[in-house]
Amino acid sequence: MHDKTLSAVGFARARRGRAAELGDILVAIAERSRTEVGCLESLVHRDLADPDLFVCYERWASEEAVAGHLAQPYLKEFLDRLMDCLEQDLDVHRLRLAGPAPAPDASDVRDVRDGPTDPDDLDDPAETNARYVAAYNARDIDAVMAVYAPGASAVREPGRAVTGAAHRQAVLEFFRNEPRLSAEVRERYVVGDIASLVVDWSIEVPGAPEMSGSGRGLDVLRRNERGQWRYVVTNPFGTV
Repeated sequence: MHDKTLSAVGFARARRGRAAELGDILVAIAERSRTEVGCLESLVHRDLADPDLFVCYERWASEEAVAGHLAQPYLKEFLDRLMDCLEQDLDVHRLRLAGPAPAPDASDVRDVRDGPTDPDDLDDPAETNARYVAAYNARDIDAVMAVYAPGASAVREPGRAVTGAAHRQAVLEFFRNEPRLSAEVRERYVVGDIASLVVDWSIEVPGAPEMSGSGRGLDVLRRNERGQWRYVVTNPFGTV
């Protein structure tokens, strides 16, 4: 059978002093792409010898999946921001397998009507809390951001929330303090595809008691088209 999957590799070089911003945008695009039907893989790499150069790789199930991706309204906004950070035009090469394809994995390609692909995400939104804590304590920024829905807000202090690249940067900066987080879901409420969690949390920062603390937070989650629970608001101060 003819393999219908398509791949693309893109090379993006940042303007001087804009590499961090460019990286945040590229990662945000990849995270959003991975939520779309037909996206098999979307990764962003940074060149070890040239930190201003990013290499992006995507793999899609079909031409139709690529067309659907390119038609997403969010993509134009991201690309406009991307162009402002580039030293030169984005260099994209579309690829197709040159040899026989590996045996297909039925879990890779799905229709939204197939329902959730991850049983851990199906019934209990509290699983998202557990994943967040594990990713946070591992200092895995990509895994932390992956449990948030696109456009989600994270409250950093009462009355001030961050989203997108600003959220990612805030977490990265706090990681430098080597915090250790624990969080236990005390209550959960689910109505359709919306859930709220009441969470008791504590955080310890070695050698910095002023940064350590505890509290009771309130988080709001939404179940996406893949059946995965993702945060739309996280508020450690307990209000939304």
